[in-house]
Amino acid sequence: MRGSVEDGESQKLFLQKCGFINMDLINLINKYKNKILDDSILIEYDLFFNNLFKENCKFVFDDDKELKELNDVILKIKKIDKNAEIYVNTYGINFKNKKIFIYADTLWIDTVVKLNEIFNIFRVFSEIEPSSIVSLDIDETVSLVFSLDGRIEDYELFIRNRRLSKVKSLYWD
Repeated sequence: MRGSVEDGESQKLFLQKCGFINMDLINLINKYKNKILDDSILIEYDLFFNNLFKENCKFVFDDDKELKELNDVILKIKKIDKNAEIYVNTYGINFKNKKIFIYADTLWIDTVVKLNEIFNIFRVFSEIEPSSIVSLDIDETVSLVFSLDGRIEDYELFIRNRRLSKVKSLYWD
């Protein structure tokens, strides 16, 4: 299983019910290419790490063991805060030869879980510990937000509906 919070079969059924498999993340990103060329985007965690897009979506580490550990961390956070929302913040999208590659090294977690609790969770998973874990205190340059349910939201609207200080940024270098 490649970093998915739910098992692959359940996730596939969920995606089909939402109609998202037909929408295809890669085609959507291509559709919004001009808007996102120089900006990063947020992609919901389960969507980024979905096996359907494995060859296109590359996280800073891509080893199955490390991705499983990352998924275990996410599950622990979701156990503490069932309303936590997890997004992958991209740093690059490569549009070459009609193929799209999406690169990321940061997670954004909208959660009530405190920074020190997140640090403590990573103590058990020291092999994948982020370089930094901080609360966002400044707005970032992000253009669009792609959600698992198929919504594509303008970042300004997305962040306006959240308290920026609740969003934790986990960065790997």
